[in-house]
Amino acid sequence: MLSTFFVNLCVMITFMYVSGIIAKFYRIRVPFPSMRVQMIGGLLFGIYGTVLMNYSFPLNETTIVDLRHLAIVTAAVYLGGLASVISGLVISILRIIMFGMSSSAIDAAFVMTIIGLSGVYFAYAPWSRLTKIITMNLLGMTLIFVILMLNTTSMNSLLKVYPLQMTISFVGGIFIYFIAEFINKSNEMLFLLERKATTDHLTNLSNRRQFEKSLEFELERAREYKQKLSLLVIDIDRFKKVNDTFGHTSGDAVLKQLGQLLIEHARSADIVSRNGGEEFAILLLDCGHHQAMAIAESIRQSVEKYHFALPDGNTIRLTISIGVAVFPDHCDDRDDNDFFEQADRALYEAKNTGRNRVCAIPLRSRSLSSGQSSF
Repeated sequence: MLSTFFVNLCVMITFMYVSGIIAKFYRIRVPFPSMRVQMIGGLLFGIYGTVLMNYSFPLNETTIVDLRHLAIVTAAVYLGGLASVISGLVISILRIIMFGMSSSAIDAAFVMTIIGLSGVYFAYAPWSRLTKIITMNLLGMTLIFVILMLNTTSMNSLLKVYPLQMTISFVGGIFIYFIAEFINKSNEMLFLLERKATTDHLTNLSNRRQFEKSLEFELERAREYKQKLSLLVIDIDRFKKVNDTFGHTSGDAVLKQLGQLLIEHARSADIVSRNGGEEFAILLLDCGHHQAMAIAESIRQSVEKYHFALPDGNTIRLTISIGVAVFPDHCDDRDDNDFFEQADRALYEAKNTGRNRVCAIPLRSRSLSSGQSSF
């Protein structure tokens, strides 16, 4: 009997580990996971609880004892009320399907459903996770004890099994808590590492490394779907003067504010990045030449009118130069590097012709030898 309960605990720990791996692909770091995450999680934990029934201890011919309720408890505490209800219903339905219709099966299904519904309260109660697990576990074991009394004629058999089940359930709940917290912290650390590797620390925009990955991916997609892809390469005019005059702290403040301006003027699907120093870039998805030029000009005008706040309370005004390239109009369709190079050449054209302007390589030519540009 003790070995059977130990197997229950090992199975549940294994499920927690697998769930932790799956959780890396979903947004579980928010206080209330999305409905989709809760539905998937509730279904998984319902299956986990059902599997635990295969490692049950028979109390009599019609009644089995196990730790399936811990699956519901875990779903409620770590996913939410909807996940708790779904896991309870899944366990209840599969209990009847797998072991047949009987009075004890109906009673067990009723208890699992009640535990699942109670999870709606526990999921959003203002308690610590450990308190929720202990309290909900005790509630579940109390309900289970009542059902076991109704379905057994031998109290001696019940009193031999239940104290051990209660102890293993309590210990199992504590184990699950520590394992789940460890998995959560591990996933959070992985998320932070991934974020640091792909995000500019100052502006929270994509960094150069992530920009290059995004550029490669979006170029491939543009080829596949025969779409236009535009690139804006942006540089702050005479930014060195800002650092020299007001200090690097003021320069950082300017970079942060410019990053926010770019996000506000880009479309929601576009990709904004800081590629280093005072250079930024925006990938405009499914965007042709005329629309890209209009967006770039709008950004240029907004920056020109903007008053950048400095840490000392003063404000300054700046201008930017923007180079525009459109795939496949401006570049070699087979050379990914050529796309960025054309936008970069257009940026230097803007710099060399007076700054505070938008330039693009003329559509009819990929050469700047003629000195022509469009504004």
